[in-house]
Amino acid sequence: MLKYFIKLVLLIFAVAAGRLAYEKIIDLPEFALDGIDLRGNCDMSEDSVMTLCGLKPGESVYRQNLKFALSRLSDQPTIVDCSIKRGLNFDIDVEINTAEPALLIRGDGLYCLSVEGIVLPFESDIPILPLVSGRKFSGVKLYDRLLDADIAYALELYQTMMMVSPDLCSRLSEMNFYSDSQIRVYLSPRGTIAVLNKRDFKDAISRLAVLNDSGVLKGKKIFDLRFGAVAIESTIKKGVL
Repeated sequence: MLKYFIKLVLLIFAVAAGRLAYEKIIDLPEFALDGIDLRGNCDMSEDSVMTLCGLKPGESVYRQNLKFALSRLSDQPTIVDCSIKRGLNFDIDVEINTAEPALLIRGDGLYCLSVEGIVLPFESDIPILPLVSGRKFSGVKLYDRLLDADIAYALELYQTMMMVSPDLCSRLSEMNFYSDSQIRVYLSPRGTIAVLNKRDFKDAISRLAVLNDSGVLKGKKIFDLRFGAVAIESTIKKGVL
């Protein structure tokens, strides 16, 4: 019994000594945080990210509250993916990916929409983006996620077109939800129109990409792709099919 008690006391002292040594070591100047390794598409400065995360320069990297920092990042409405961890060089690695404008929508004014469906402010210096038309999204608020069937179609159409043919996607200027079953796609330059069915627009986009690669999609023409493998061509002067 005495031997057990002595071993227990020695163990407690060993743990206490180890803890004390750890507390001393992690506060060495070599472990002081002087910056972060920032990655991703975030355009915030390192100092701004550190302030947002509650990271304290000069304090040991092992005393930074990374769980709190991650929660602060995750709470930001435009951040769609983020991570934070201690690096190998006694620094902190932060990766932040923010929502980027992909489409335009109309509410009370003009707004941008990310591929995640997040409503973003419209800024005049952004590149020209495809417009989702055919209806007005009333009551839209900044940084909301739009849970709307037509928006889901528009985003999927845009992403499908980007995967199938980036060149064709670069020509996309407007997606018009003309009816419950029909989407009209406007291509620049000169307003070429492609008429698609909602239910099979992915197949239609693949056929549209073939037409684009063959150089057929030129001029003010209408290409109706609602009838399977057939693409019915008309001119705008004759009216939309």
